[in-house]
Amino acid sequence: MSTPFTILTGFLGAGKTTVLNRVLSTPQGMRVAVLVNELGRISIDSELILSRGGDVLELAGGCVCCKIDVKNDLWDGIVDVIRRSQPDAVILETTGIAEPPAILEGIDALPDEQRAAIRPAGVVCVVDGEAGPRLLDRRDEARQQVEAADRLLLSKLDAAVPEVVRDLHPRLAELNPVAEVASFPDSDEGRVALVHWLLEVRPLRSVRRRHEHAHPQGQVTAATFTAREPLLEEPLLELIRGLGDRLLRVKGTVHLAGAREAAFVEKAGSRTELRRARPWRDGEEPRTELVLIGDVDEAALRRRLWACRAGARESHAREEA
Repeated sequence: MSTPFTILTGFLGAGKTTVLNRVLSTPQGMRVAVLVNELGRISIDSELILSRGGDVLELAGGCVCCKIDVKNDLWDGIVDVIRRSQPDAVILETTGIAEPPAILEGIDALPDEQRAAIRPAGVVCVVDGEAGPRLLDRRDEARQQVEAADRLLLSKLDAAVPEVVRDLHPRLAELNPVAEVASFPDSDEGRVALVHWLLEVRPLRSVRRRHEHAHPQGQVTAATFTAREPLLEEPLLELIRGLGDRLLRVKGTVHLAGAREAAFVEKAGSRTELRRARPWRDGEEPRTELVLIGDVDEAALRRRLWACRAGARESHAREEA
């Protein structure tokens, strides 16, 4: 028996991980395997994690979450998790700049044994209700993801400006007139309906990669930044906001000057948020660890982040107190 395989895509910050957490926290009577490109970039709610071993998270409800390298071992990884975990369904969360047609094209080249184990169940694209029209105008990847989908899931509608959402609907219809557009309230009824909708097996659409290798808006790169010294909150937020649309996604833990708690900063779509997350644990060295994705010069970005440091003297005095 082949196992249904659903691609969950959407541009950086659209809310794919939020969707997965809603699915995994909803009893569905199914064993679901969730595959992600890099385990460190997915924020599975801690209460859903039962144990962790290597690159596999054992999740509540009999589900598993596995790390795979989409470029090198996507199909081997999918077949392997099917054999080991025997799930009822597999969900692949793509990176925010992935091209679903490129993934789907790989199915045709699979050996018969692998192809028999996998049954493509459709492409679901999460679309940011706040930033959707702007991203669709500026990013080839966002348009390709919408064009490849058979289902479009609108996110962040509770925070979106009505005029923006009104403009989004005809834009989606223009790019993909046959895809079903849906959204689900954050209620028990809405979560159950979301799970059934997301895991439903639908026939794949024939999608050509119309913009292959075309990135006139700039090359998207992923930069990482770590620092032991505390950072100043205001300059850090000014830097992130000042880069505007060039900085597509930011996520990570921040060691803030003068704060006894670890902070969490995130930019997703048009929203930037920095909040106190939790106290630093005993024996844990406070440090900043950020992932920043966009059309940016990594070396220049690192220099500007270094300029947000406050030095270690204040931090040491606080620890001694």
